Amino acid sequence: MPVRMIVGALVFVLIVGAGFAYHLTSTVVGKRSDFDEQVMKWVQERTTISQVDSIDEYRGKQSYAVVLGKNQVGTPVVAWLTDKTAAFDRMDRAVPQKNVEAAVLKGFPGAKILHIVPGLDNDQRFWEVTLQDKDGRYRYLHYDLFHGGLLASYVLASGS
Repeated sequence: MPVRMIVGALVFVLIVGAGFAYHLTSTVVGKRSDFDEQVMKWVQERTTISQVDSIDEYRGKQSYAVVLGKNQVGTPVVAWLTDKTAAFDRMDRAVPQKNVEAAVLKGFPGAKILHIVPGLDNDQRFWEVTLQDKDGRYRYLHYDLFHGGLLASYVLASGS
């Protein structure tokens, strides 16, 4: 009898835990889906982008939805969008992302690149790289979008 009660309690806890995990996952996915839908609406209303390759976020002094794609004539472009603003540039003039990745790994051997996104602060356009270095520290690096030079490097303070 006690074994049945314990097994029943474990099954109950597993079902409640699975339900919570499902709810959390569906909420996060739903919010991401809502974000993507809003960004696609902005793309259609305010840009000449006809092919969307990716939608991302840049969070700096101002947060932007970042859209990489191609315009109506096939030129690779980037758009930084908010609910009120839109900024654009051509990616065929930019340093390729793979070159930035190579520069990061050369400058930080053993690092793990976590995220790369085109960033925009004021009129400065750059690649923002988030990485974890070989010592476990998290870093943000900004590389000029068009020349590839390192503009800034930030080390996040550890919680310990």
